[in-house]
Amino acid sequence: MIIWLLLLVLVGCSNNLEEYSGKVEAEETLRTYTNAIANQDAAVIYELYGGSYEWLESFLRGFLPEIDLEDNKEIIDNYIKQGIMPRISLNEILEQKEVNEDEYVFVVNFINEDGTPFITREADTIKDKEFTYTIKRIDGKFKVMELPPYQP
Repeated sequence: MIIWLLLLVLVGCSNNLEEYSGKVEAEETLRTYTNAIANQDAAVIYELYGGSYEWLESFLRGFLPEIDLEDNKEIIDNYIKQGIMPRISLNEILEQKEVNEDEYVFVVNFINEDGTPFITREADTIKDKEFTYTIKRIDGKFKVMELPPYQP
């Protein structure tokens, strides 16, 4: 009887550890990605980004008609080189939600290099000061589904 209870406890702990490790891995992916944004590290952003390149391709085509739109690493490199990806750092994770064991949603805010809060603007209106990032497990690895913030 004692062995049976011990096995039930261990199995329950094992499931909690797997859930916990998924959350930790997802958050670690987010932190690595936001550090890459701060460091303007195209290679890491490219490695961790799992979303669509459609908007970025369309945007860059206007600036760089010669860009190879089949080369996603080059697209990320040029996103940084054009100076439209701000130099910002993760300030705080405001919310985190587990959608399922393979998907997590984080709401974060950033700070500028001078320590002031990062916000995006449209004309004279503040557009965003909180940013949502979805982290999904794709082919066994967590990927970030949203691009770094854009600031014209």
